[in-house]
Amino acid sequence: MLFILFYGDKMKAIKVSELNKYIKKYIAMDYLLSDISVKGEISNLKKHTNGNIYLSLKDDRAKINAIIYPRDARKINFPIQNGDNVEADGSISLYEKDGSINMYIRDMKKIGMGDLYEKYLALKDALYKEGLFSAEHKKPLPYFPKRVGIITSPTGAAIADFINVLNRRNKAVDILLYPSKVQGDYAVSQLMEGLEYFEANPVDVVVLGRGGGSLEELFAFNDEGLARKIYDMKIPVISAVGHEVDYVISDFVSDLRAPTPSAAAELVSMSTEDLSNSLFLLKNPMEHLMHNKINRHKNELSDKFSFLKYELLSFINANRRKIEYYRDFIYLKQANFKNMRTTLENSRAKLDHAMDRKIEDFKEELEFNRAKTALLKRVEGEERALNLHKELLEAKNPHSSIVLQEKDLHISGKKLEISLLEALKVRSAKLERANKSLERLNPSKFIGIRDENSNLVISAKNLKINGNINIDFKDGRAIATVKDVKLRGDRNG
Repeated sequence: MLFILFYGDKMKAIKVSELNKYIKKYIAMDYLLSDISVKGEISNLKKHTNGNIYLSLKDDRAKINAIIYPRDARKINFPIQNGDNVEADGSISLYEKDGSINMYIRDMKKIGMGDLYEKYLALKDALYKEGLFSAEHKKPLPYFPKRVGIITSPTGAAIADFINVLNRRNKAVDILLYPSKVQGDYAVSQLMEGLEYFEANPVDVVVLGRGGGSLEELFAFNDEGLARKIYDMKIPVISAVGHEVDYVISDFVSDLRAPTPSAAAELVSMSTEDLSNSLFLLKNPMEHLMHNKINRHKNELSDKFSFLKYELLSFINANRRKIEYYRDFIYLKQANFKNMRTTLENSRAKLDHAMDRKIEDFKEELEFNRAKTALLKRVEGEERALNLHKELLEAKNPHSSIVLQEKDLHISGKKLEISLLEALKVRSAKLERANKSLERLNPSKFIGIRDENSNLVISAKNLKINGNINIDFKDGRAIATVKDVKLRGDRNG
């Protein structure tokens, strides 16, 4: 019996626990609620590890939560599933701790399947036959996504769990939220708008997510239009709807199903620790391959070096005599070149001295020669003699021999050849200048003297007393008889 104490005109305030206890006793006194049968569709089914079964019974206008204890669950002779239409026997009571009214089911029989569940199964079967669930069509997730798009309610627990897990695992991943309703009116259209947004603004992967709920609360994710939109997406899509036991159409048509939004965050991110471990595991074989490659190339280079060294030594040994011969030959030729150059320099010096003497002699003769015609003849004779000497000199010129020697000693005597040619050029220039001077001073251009045998006379010693001489002039010839000969330096002359 319940006693309520009044103070004056107002009832005394009581505790919440006392209120809930009163309500529970009041319900227990109702004979209808203590033994009642209820028809409804099962939804939000959960089986606890302690053996209790939690579910909801609903119709198109309302629902009530229900509990089946293990001793009563053993009496039910069919598998309990979401969407089943059942008739449940039990009692209604209040759970004092949270003030919730529950039905405690003692027995249950199946009377059919719920309308929503039938629609779910029919659509699932049709899309399966059409191939929208085929594994061949599913796109692989990127190994290390950098931008993740999520479509969910901005105020629900799903987005908070998703962000917390993703930030804990890897803060380098960018999260882009597209806010959307996840149940009720406009949920389907907003979910599809989110997919279209990420098609126009691509990310690496898209997550469709929300927390758990009953079949009708999750039914937006069983929409056919949404399923086809997911199938047509070029970006990988992860479905993370409800809890682990909940399945919706988006789970089957998406590229990957995550049991919860938190699990989706783990799937799209590699933790920094896992990344470090992966890099470490990759580093060892790469270093091993690199060292093996370096050692292999090192051995190959060593073998090639040894082979080339052996080939070089073999070549040197096989051609040692030839090499020594060319070395000695070059040495001898170098000595010959030195001798030739010395000889040439001596010849040039003698030629210069002789030319200087002859020029002096011609100068003296010109001073004492009064006969212009005789002088001209003599000069012509002297010119022919000089030409003859020049031809003899050219015949003895070692230049041709030097050219031939240079060809044989092209490699070893190149420097010597250059210096020798330079010396020859200097000497030739001097000779040319002497010849030009001689030509200007030489009277033999005009006068030439010959003996009786027509031999050119260039020295007074060759004249005979009372001998006849021919004096050739530029414009004629004269015959004379030698009466006397006086030589330079002869005191008797």
